[in-house]
Amino acid sequence: MRGAALVFISCMTLMGCHSKHAVQEQQLTSTLKNIDLSEEPGFVEQHRVGMFTIGGWVNQKLGQRFTPVKPQHEQAAVVYLYRPDSKWNRQEIVAASLFINQERIPSLLHNHYYWLELPPGSYRLSTSRPLGAMHFQKPKYLDFTVEEGQSYFIKYDEENISTRRTQTGPLMLMPENIGLNEIAYTQLKSDSYNFVAEDQNTGKIRKKAQKIKAVEYDPSEDVQLTTPFKLWNPLTW
Repeated sequence: MRGAALVFISCMTLMGCHSKHAVQEQQLTSTLKNIDLSEEPGFVEQHRVGMFTIGGWVNQKLGQRFTPVKPQHEQAAVVYLYRPDSKWNRQEIVAASLFINQERIPSLLHNHYYWLELPPGSYRLSTSRPLGAMHFQKPKYLDFTVEEGQSYFIKYDEENISTRRTQTGPLMLMPENIGLNEIAYTQLKSDSYNFVAEDQNTGKIRKKAQKIKAVEYDPSEDVQLTTPFKLWNPLTW
């Protein structure tokens, strides 16, 4: 009996260790560094030197229209970032810089979208407008949480007066139905990024984000008729 009890306890211990190991394997990690979301952006985030992006007044790049994407890792979430088209946005000279957990990501031009693939967890998206390559502006930021397999829509809108004095400023987490409706008119004008560290196909761990190249824009696939097509009627001569 004593021997049987020892065998039973050993088996249960092994099963517990295996289950714990399996849970740990299921937890995705990110290539982004962890930050303390309980604290506001500090001095370093407000005063930084880096690249800047020319705005829509000069950069009139076109892209493919919005198409929903499937994450490369089934446990990841997809976060769509978008900025609608408007006269104000088209006249921008230097676009505001965007950062996810202090790592720079593409600026949003007018009529522009791209996406981020993220492991489940909490993140900080921040923005500030540079003077050339120098940042002096106190960042506006949005803290948000994503869950496995879900899609999220974050809108950049400087024309929304009600948010200018808020912590998030132009960054707004939109309901899915509104986000889908608004993003449908935007175009993919930049690369997207996968911040999941684990490659689901190979099991390898990345140290840097995976850049997802944007599909090259083809004007022939973007033809839209503004008036109904009618055959020529020779009797009208």
